[in-house]
Amino acid sequence: MTYKKTFSKNRRNRSRKNGQQNRVLKNNTSNNNKRTKNNFKKSDCLLNNHDTLSAKKIFFLLFITGIALIAIYHRSILIYWQQTYHSDLFNSGGVTQDFIKEDSDEAIDEILLGSQATIIDHDDNVEDTNIHLIKDILIIPQPDIVKKNQTNKPENNQASLLTDLGTPKIPKHDIPLIHEPLPIVLTENDKVFFAGDSLMQGVAPYVKKMLFKQYKIESIDLSKQSTGLAYPKAFNWPKTISDNLITDPSIKLLVVFLGPNDPWDFPVKGYPKYVKFKSPIWEEEYRLRIAAILNSAYEHDVQVLWLAAPCMRKPKLNDGMVYLNMLYQSEIEKVQQHFLTTNQLLGCTYENFTSFVESDKGKIKVRVDDGVHFTSTGQKILATAIMEKIIFKQLEDNDSD
Repeated sequence: MTYKKTFSKNRRNRSRKNGQQNRVLKNNTSNNNKRTKNNFKKSDCLLNNHDTLSAKKIFFLLFITGIALIAIYHRSILIYWQQTYHSDLFNSGGVTQDFIKEDSDEAIDEILLGSQATIIDHDDNVEDTNIHLIKDILIIPQPDIVKKNQTNKPENNQASLLTDLGTPKIPKHDIPLIHEPLPIVLTENDKVFFAGDSLMQGVAPYVKKMLFKQYKIESIDLSKQSTGLAYPKAFNWPKTISDNLITDPSIKLLVVFLGPNDPWDFPVKGYPKYVKFKSPIWEEEYRLRIAAILNSAYEHDVQVLWLAAPCMRKPKLNDGMVYLNMLYQSEIEKVQQHFLTTNQLLGCTYENFTSFVESDKGKIKVRVDDGVHFTSTGQKILATAIMEKIIFKQLEDNDSD
């Protein structure tokens, strides 16, 4: 019995010790777990704080970068807005004919640019003697002629304001065509210069290829989409053409194809708002920009082939092309240069738009779905029409004698 009692006591003592050890282990484990959790919480807090600081820094850097980019490219942003939406970002108003009448006590015809022919007498006070004649058409570069009274002040302040537009001034009155344009004759030493918008971008590469393949004539293609004569701050075609004609005297033919980007209101120096499309001031300023191109071509003995803007699917744009073509053709005829109509080539009229031309093989699509641009077939048709206007002259062999 003694043995049994001792054995049971030992077992109870062992179980108590094991229980105490287990409790100690549990306590230690729980304490360790608590410490680990606390450590994790602290590290999470540190990470969150670090992430928060990084996000703030990144946002600050992006903000500063954005402000810097806007400051650097603000002019480009304003030009993009002007070209895309045809209005000023901060002032979308337009100048109408009534606006001019309200602000002037004189008749509208007397204040419009070039509304009357400029007559030069021997007694006139001419500040600039740089005047030349283009086949009976008087071209007067700036500064324009301003008649002055005895007090040596302009007679019309508003007229003097309107004359400062940075383009050559020509009379508006139409001069009858004296003779047909001279044929376009080129040699292999001559170059062709292509200027225009996206319409020209599709046509010029084909003409360039044909010219070089058939006649070894090189070309310069500066056509650029979304350009025209309406927004010279975005892209100045008169200046670009003039600069290139000065740089490269081997250019003997200028081919121009413009229109779809121009039938909108645009700003004119001297007016706080945009000038309305088709208004007298709009037309006069636009004619001056056409004339500036033609004047540069004449000064450098370069012939001009101007392509008419074709019919468009959208009625409003189509109506604008009819009006612009009237201006193009009128100015081209004044200097006896070449004007190439395009509707017949593309199988459409301004009254009836179609994307197809009739042929022996059936209908051929020449316009893409936007109703503005051309398919490759349409581009080739126009390129062939340009080539047919050019006469190639073989250079004489100097050693033949």
